[in-house]
Amino acid sequence: MSTVEEIVNAAKSLPPQEQAELRRRLELLAASQDNCGVQLEDGAQGHVKDLHERIHHAMYEAGLVSAVNPPVKRRRERPPPIKIRGKPLSETVIEERR
Repeated sequence: MSTVEEIVNAAKSLPPQEQAELRRRLELLAASQDNCGVQLEDGAQGHVKDLHERIHHAMYEAGLVSAVNPPVKRRRERPPPIKIRGKPLSETVIEERR
C-alpha cells in the first residue's frame, strides 16, 4: 500500500470534526503554496522538497504520523563492469551499425 493510500485511509477513519480540521489545514497548506515558490512543469506551486516537508509537518500536526523524519538518501552503487573476451563491446556495436 502506498503512503498516499495510507494517508487517505487514516483520514477516512477520523471522526468528522478531525476530518474538517485536516481539510482546513490542508487548504491552508495549499494557500501558502500559492503565495511562494516557482512554477513547476505540471502547474503545481513550490519546491518539491519544501512541499514534502510541509505535507509531513501537516500530517504530524493532524496526528496522522508520530514523527517527521527526513527522507532517506541512499547512495547508488554501480555494479562492477563485466569482463568480456575479445575486442571491446563498444567497437563491436559500432561495427555492426555500419
